[in-house]
Amino acid sequence: MTFKNSKKYAIELDGITYGFSGNRLEQLVEFTDTDNDIFFISDMRKAVSMTMTIESPAKYVEIMVRKNLQESGEFDEPLSIITHWKKKKGPNTTDIFFTALPTRILYQYYDRITQNEDSVILFPLYSVLFTILKKMRSNEPVAVIFQHNRFADLIIGTKKRVYYANRCVAFDESEEQISTLWNTVRTDINTAEVENRIKVGKIVKLLWLNRTSPPEWPEDVKDDICFPGDDTVLLDGEKYHLPFIKAVRTMSGINGISSPREKVFYYTKRIAPYANIVFFWAASLLVAGAFWYNHQINVINKELTATEKTRSEILREISRDIPRISYKEPLSFVRNLAYCQDAPSFKEVINDISNAISADMKMDVLKMDYTKDEVRLEVFGKSEAPFDKAYMGYQNFERILKEKKYAVEESKFDTEISSSIFLLKLRKKIR
Repeated sequence: MTFKNSKKYAIELDGITYGFSGNRLEQLVEFTDTDNDIFFISDMRKAVSMTMTIESPAKYVEIMVRKNLQESGEFDEPLSIITHWKKKKGPNTTDIFFTALPTRILYQYYDRITQNEDSVILFPLYSVLFTILKKMRSNEPVAVIFQHNRFADLIIGTKKRVYYANRCVAFDESEEQISTLWNTVRTDINTAEVENRIKVGKIVKLLWLNRTSPPEWPEDVKDDICFPGDDTVLLDGEKYHLPFIKAVRTMSGINGISSPREKVFYYTKRIAPYANIVFFWAASLLVAGAFWYNHQINVINKELTATEKTRSEILREISRDIPRISYKEPLSFVRNLAYCQDAPSFKEVINDISNAISADMKMDVLKMDYTKDEVRLEVFGKSEAPFDKAYMGYQNFERILKEKKYAVEESKFDTEISSSIFLLKLRKKIR
């Protein structure tokens, strides 16, 4: 059994509920009598499906539809709007195709679905008709008619737009009334053509458990043009040709109006058997991969052991042939040479200080200390010049040494009555 045919459905039409799976149809007392997750299609008693053009932005159009229906007297109680399709027509104009029904009835459906142990995805009847219209993928207007008992549900549109939707009703199911019903449908089609300035080029007629064929129209097309294949269904041992059933089988749960949670539960349970198979094969592949991986590790370990053995033998041969030489002393000598080359000489340091010191400044003490990576200097002296001139000379002295990349660690300049004393500690990095 394929995934598609294993689905179970329930259809509620004119107060009677039918369940079907595969090619078998049976009458149920309630859709909850099914023992599995289902798609539930209902005509929703007291529901009205139609199209409107509303003077409102798209996000407010449902509110305006509700207001218009209540003001026109169509409903005398709170109602809910189920939008099947809407499209912006102008800056503040929107076309909408919807199903409206009393809120209490919609909530009754939701309550029944919630209380059911299995998952149920609910579809208004016109969702199926709209799906058929989209499956036609026609650029010219198409009329889809679903006749069941004394009712005929009609929708006219193309693959991009819905022009008209309505339900026609006869007084009873007599042959004369059914003929009148189809004449009413044809009148509705002609009226829609005039009002929308269109021409319906195709008509798809879907029948329920009717034995009476609809009247022949010159522009008729086959009922199963969208859904090729066997449409035979068994009910109480009798065969019925129901293209509507094939249309229902094409429905996607995304178009249902049940809560997202119900949809998640439904598809989770649907894919569970297939997910188990996928997990089984994935686990099998993981186990096989683990065995292969361990085998490859063993092979690599053996090759590594052999390589290490060969390397050890080569090293032993080399150690016997080539004497070991200590490179510590030559390396230390080379480093000392590099240090001596990079370190500034005594003469260079004294020249730097002599070039920087002014004539009024006398140097009493000069200390130089060569460390691992820098030269540290300490210069102590005095100046016999007046304070302003002595301090300016000291600042110039300090500035020149900085330009020669000496860093100042400590700087002192003290003034006495007749002279100034300075102390400058410097350091210079050895590259």
